[in-house]
Amino acid sequence: MPLQKVEFRPGVNRETTNYANEGGFFTVDKVRFRGGFAQKIGGWVNIASAASAFQGVCRSLWNYALRSGLNLLGVGTSQKFYVESGGTYNDITPLAFSGTISDNPFRTTSGSKLVEVTSTGHGTTIGTYVEFSGATVITGGGMSLVMNGEFEVISVTSANSFVVFAPSVATSSVIGGGSLVVGQYDIDAGNAVYTTGVGWGGPPWGLGGWGSNIPAGVPLRLWSQFNYGDDLIFAENGGEVYYWTADTSTWARAITLEEKANSVPKTTTVATAASGSVTLVVADATGINTGAVVSGSGIVSGAYVLDTWDGSTSVTISVATTSSLTATAVSFSYAGRHVPNETNLVADSPVDDFTICFGANPYDPTDFATTFDPLLVRWSDADNPYEWVPEVTNQSGEQRLASGSKIVAATSARQEIIVWTDTSVYSMQYLGPPFVFGFTLLDQDISIASQNAVINVNNAVYWMGTDKFYVYDGRVNTLPCTIRQHVYSTLNKDQINQVMCGNNEPFSEIWWFYPGTGSTLNDRFVIYNYLENSWSYGNLTRTAFCPQTIRDNPQMAFSIQSSYLDVAINSTETTLTLINAASYPRAGAVQIGSEQITYTGVTNNNLTGCVRGANGTVAASHAQYAAVTLTAPNQVLFHEVGWDDVSTGTPQPIDCFIESSDFDIGDGHNFGFVSRIIPDIKFLGSTATNPSLTISVYPRNYPGSAYGTPDVEQVNATAVLPYEVYTEQLFTRVRGRQMAVRVGSTGLGVAWQMGALRLDIRQDGRR
Repeated sequence: MPLQKVEFRPGVNRETTNYANEGGFFTVDKVRFRGGFAQKIGGWVNIASAASAFQGVCRSLWNYALRSGLNLLGVGTSQKFYVESGGTYNDITPLAFSGTISDNPFRTTSGSKLVEVTSTGHGTTIGTYVEFSGATVITGGGMSLVMNGEFEVISVTSANSFVVFAPSVATSSVIGGGSLVVGQYDIDAGNAVYTTGVGWGGPPWGLGGWGSNIPAGVPLRLWSQFNYGDDLIFAENGGEVYYWTADTSTWARAITLEEKANSVPKTTTVATAASGSVTLVVADATGINTGAVVSGSGIVSGAYVLDTWDGSTSVTISVATTSSLTATAVSFSYAGRHVPNETNLVADSPVDDFTICFGANPYDPTDFATTFDPLLVRWSDADNPYEWVPEVTNQSGEQRLASGSKIVAATSARQEIIVWTDTSVYSMQYLGPPFVFGFTLLDQDISIASQNAVINVNNAVYWMGTDKFYVYDGRVNTLPCTIRQHVYSTLNKDQINQVMCGNNEPFSEIWWFYPGTGSTLNDRFVIYNYLENSWSYGNLTRTAFCPQTIRDNPQMAFSIQSSYLDVAINSTETTLTLINAASYPRAGAVQIGSEQITYTGVTNNNLTGCVRGANGTVAASHAQYAAVTLTAPNQVLFHEVGWDDVSTGTPQPIDCFIESSDFDIGDGHNFGFVSRIIPDIKFLGSTATNPSLTISVYPRNYPGSAYGTPDVEQVNATAVLPYEVYTEQLFTRVRGRQMAVRVGSTGLGVAWQMGALRLDIRQDGRR
């Protein structure tokens, strides 16, 4: 019989049945389409050393360069905020409090690693990090325990005490630490996953002590960020806006944008006042606003203009002067108290560098704490993130959107900003003074999956909704998707706020990551090739995406919020009960001490199906509250680097495949018999000495029946560059009414692209 060329349409189609999709692909993992042909995706490598990692689940990445040329990456996680430079994650998490705490604040319990910390009115929460310094050595019963360093808050026992894990088990129950202990408290940690449960499921593990109730629907922490020159402006959803002044020597912590504005002088004028007076008589009140911080001789640090000031040259301030002022120069800052104190997300505009809060409290000159409005858009003056007071001399302002209940997302497009509420999409365009921005309702009754589910590519905006994909290119349209049913049937909609996407520009692709059914972490992805209009999908755990901009490769984050053993285990226990397993992958490997343990499932807070002493380590007993971390550290990865998984430093092969839909002879009226395969594979780019892949032919008799035993043949490239010479023909014996072809590889350093296979197939009987 003559050879039959088997060509398949580019892209994967699961919108119909396997049999009805004859001539196409139906199942895939880690394979893309390029030039219309299937090709293995590229590999990935940790951008830092394995010893450098970050805490919490990463939800935001922002790459930019300083004027000096230093390349930085903002990294926002559920527990902290970092700036990565040269492979090191520098902690710039804003502080909620820093200062001396109670005398002898540490209480140990003999035989336990739990240490109770006394800190009056601490205000901290579970999962938040606290750094202690100045503590003396705690002794007793042969114990020598030092509590200087950074600790995670494990439990909040009261308004004046909380619990952390000590570096070692206490051998005595004592109180100590001395009278000079300084506590540096991070802002409260956020939630790693969307939570509707109780107790340790709260943000990030609970709102109170162990087992305490929490309200339904606690959102996960998402960050938004952008650079203002060399500096960084960022915000968490439902939180304040923060400002980091680029400091690459000490990596000083970020402060609130309110604090930053209060420290920047806006105007200086001559003032007179009697000692002990709260009224300054100024020569010129121009540029002074309620809330502005006042500085100068005789002015107490932190004094500000009261909200009762009437705008006259008699300025009322919050703290009386300490000496008389006679024609004394006095400075007034920008009014930081009018910076939005809460927002859904913050972004800059492509025109004139406006800082924009999507969701904000409205401006009121007589009220510094107006009620948050989730539909209000507020913006600063042009190229000035400190000025939020609308005046005729600037362009700051606000506008409330009418449709929906909250703003969900926003992204810059060509000459406009696209803004999504939970029901509608708007265009925000710069008009100039006096209106500054105009808003046009583009469409209603649409949806968006999450804050990070949208991307602007080539003057078109693409996003993932709650039940379909969309594109805006001047009009809002549904984006046809050949795997829509597959994506939404495998999506854990309880965790839909985790959906995120990015642009893999060298391959003309948009990648969306989402949590699969039963998963509380993004572990699946879908690829849309906007140049070739084809779709693919696969399995991969990633939580944030940064496109290839000023670094050579796209960057993606792999991260979880690590936990601790809730109960002690012996060396044979096959179920690990953790304090919290909410963000752990559904299967993987963890490390406790020097032992590695693989697991195959997650049920509530239990890792199940454990194999002890994995990867050549020794099984051992472990005490309660021992740290349980993944063997792969939290990390940001360069993608499209080589062909292997190098996230742990040791290259691991990437298991990838693509499988066709069934094809037949004469609409399945006859059996077919395949005796020979002529492969058409390109191994260009492989680094393996002898790259290879397998071609499998699966037979079956009816669309509803199981596949029979496949014939699996290996295609070997010869060790001659550029690896385009390989096995000339493969001899097989496969018989069935329907057949499917599967191509895949599991080896190190293997790159491949599929061409047009030819099969020696003949009729072999009838039904």
